[in-house]
Amino acid sequence: MVKRFIVFLLLSIISVASLNAQSERKHTLAADVMAQGLMGYNGTYRWYGGIDLKGNLRVDQTNFALSFEGLTANVYSVSLTATPEFEICKNGILFLDGTLHSRIFAKYKTYEFVYAASVGFKMRHFSAQVGVFSRTIDALGRSWHSLDNYIAEPFNFLYRIKVSIMGFDHPWDVVLTFSDYNDFEYERMWEPLFSLGGRWDFKDRWSAVAEGTLEPAGMFHGTVKFYEATLRLGVKYKL
Repeated sequence: MVKRFIVFLLLSIISVASLNAQSERKHTLAADVMAQGLMGYNGTYRWYGGIDLKGNLRVDQTNFALSFEGLTANVYSVSLTATPEFEICKNGILFLDGTLHSRIFAKYKTYEFVYAASVGFKMRHFSAQVGVFSRTIDALGRSWHSLDNYIAEPFNFLYRIKVSIMGFDHPWDVVLTFSDYNDFEYERMWEPLFSLGGRWDFKDRWSAVAEGTLEPAGMFHGTVKFYEATLRLGVKYKL
């Protein structure tokens, strides 16, 4: 597992190095941080709570995001994402997305590691994204050269469709999302997540955010037949 997390470190170094490249050029920088509390219920953990933390750094037309989630059920997630954007028409943006993600189930001494890549197109009221991800499910502490079994999913289809009611740049908005992943978990393509989220820019730099999600329940969601519900509430601050 240690070797896998070295990849996180390498991507972080590359991100920092990109800020120092072409020092003679003046870069456009923007950043924000978000914190959310969450509560949920399912048949595996019953009632549980947690916290989500996310930071975004935008350099010119590329966004770097670092996300963390900790749940009272001893489940922890961390992900690092890079998203370059390209304006291809007056109201349309083409974007690429590369993500490294890990989710740790400490109680069961198990974790997953995900590599994901996708391409998408975004307009003011609509965003669509398709791609692939590879996942390994393994035991914590297993020797790297051990012959013990682990689960490898070399190819999974990734998708996300988002519909904005008011427009993604509006001072307040409601967003509907249909996807098989979010910042903290990745599902198989036939087990989608449905979410309804909202944002209200109540001050110049402050926003209130909320999201309700219906998603597969259980650990890795391989055999469950039921869904769970989660509710997230928090604030976002533009630096």
